[in-house]
Amino acid sequence: MKFFLFISLFTAVMLGITVQSGRSKVIPPPKTVPAFMKRYHQKVKADFKKPETANILFSFFTGNKNGISPYTKKAFKKVNLTFLLSPSGIHLSACLLIIMFFVKKIKFKWVRNLAKAGVLSSLLFLPGLESIKRLSILRLLFQVKFNLKMKLSTETVFLLTFIISFIFGQYASSPVGFIFSFAFLGTFFSLQNQSKLLLILGLFSTQLILALFLGNKVSLLSIPLGLFGAFLFTFLFPLCLLFLMTYWFIGINWIEPVLRSYIVAIQWSSKAINGTFTSSSLFLIIAVWILMYHRYSLRKLLLLITLIFLHTNTAMTPLIFHQNLPTNLR
Repeated sequence: MKFFLFISLFTAVMLGITVQSGRSKVIPPPKTVPAFMKRYHQKVKADFKKPETANILFSFFTGNKNGISPYTKKAFKKVNLTFLLSPSGIHLSACLLIIMFFVKKIKFKWVRNLAKAGVLSSLLFLPGLESIKRLSILRLLFQVKFNLKMKLSTETVFLLTFIISFIFGQYASSPVGFIFSFAFLGTFFSLQNQSKLLLILGLFSTQLILALFLGNKVSLLSIPLGLFGAFLFTFLFPLCLLFLMTYWFIGINWIEPVLRSYIVAIQWSSKAINGTFTSSSLFLIIAVWILMYHRYSLRKLLLLITLIFLHTNTAMTPLIFHQNLPTNLR
């Protein structure tokens, strides 16, 4: 819990500095899509009944969201799954699962370790895709830790990852994206050995902190829905990868009904949580932190009721922060 509190408070400090300095207006450089991928995109899309489905499929691999309707983008955002529309850690994990399956077949341990390091190091040279680079650095540091039997805590490895990422300019290129990654990944690391309920409350708290500074609204129900959607995606993404690898030769569009079902499920989920969103406040954040501690008392209950009452009567995201926000984040 101590590390979780550190992540929460440091996130708040970084957000405050970033928004007040106007750095939240920094827009990441556009993702470049190779010409061969654009041609393949057009070839595949011609075989889809709904072109948007093909556009979503390729956004998983390129991060290009052109051709995805505002309605669908909003649905992904409401259930906290916008990150799926660009290559990120969950995409990397799915790809590495396939690659490492073959790497593990290597007989000699030192060759196996060298192959793992080579795969992860190669990802550092990808253009853009900063979140994947951060995950590569994290995995490389863990590999060094285990191979050299270094006595480094998981928290230390996590912090080293973001220090290295900061030094290499990842914060400068996308300040808000860097902070989001730090906040959510840090929450997972700090609460990974806790109960699922505690993890959900921790993620909700993190969302509340981000919303406090960025002026967004959040829903507690979106957290479990998003986690379940991300879980399903770990099975969907390898299928999408397999489809793109085989379609050139087979020419059968078998992925559309599977992918479309997933998209429709997200759209239904976003409708189901309408009316559950709330503004953030310091009162609500402290109320959630109180809930995260297992011991209850009458004094604690009265404080919780008071905090929620104050939240509902003082709506309260500091307006001073929003003056420096880009229009799309207001």
